[in-house]
Amino acid sequence: MKSLTFKGALGAAIIAGIAFAGIGISNAAQSPAGYHHGHHRPPIARAMRAAHLTRAQHLQIRKIRQEFRSTLTPGTRPSRSQMKALRQRIMAVLTPQQRTAVQQRLAQIRAAHRSANAPRPAATP
Repeated sequence: MKSLTFKGALGAAIIAGIAFAGIGISNAAQSPAGYHHGHHRPPIARAMRAAHLTRAQHLQIRKIRQEFRSTLTPGTRPSRSQMKALRQRIMAVLTPQQRTAVQQRLAQIRAAHRSANAPRPAATP
């Protein structure tokens, strides 16, 4: 009888330890304001999800991006004109409906970014 109680207590302690460790990890990944600061994708990558790419399109875009990365010298960032050319090549792979969906999603993302970063009036005392 004592062994069942010990096993139950040991199991509860393990579960509680896992739960508290999970809370600590999730809190560590957040800023004091509670916003998650993790890995962020570029807006074009997030907007591409709205296009519902076929497997062939996905592979073609992956190849375009790999070719683009291979042209860059290591440790440098691409210029605006290089990024614009990359976006044009990627958009050329999409159908007109997909292009429209991506452009609409990009507009939503940019509007949300502008509103989140807009100056807010100071609170009056």
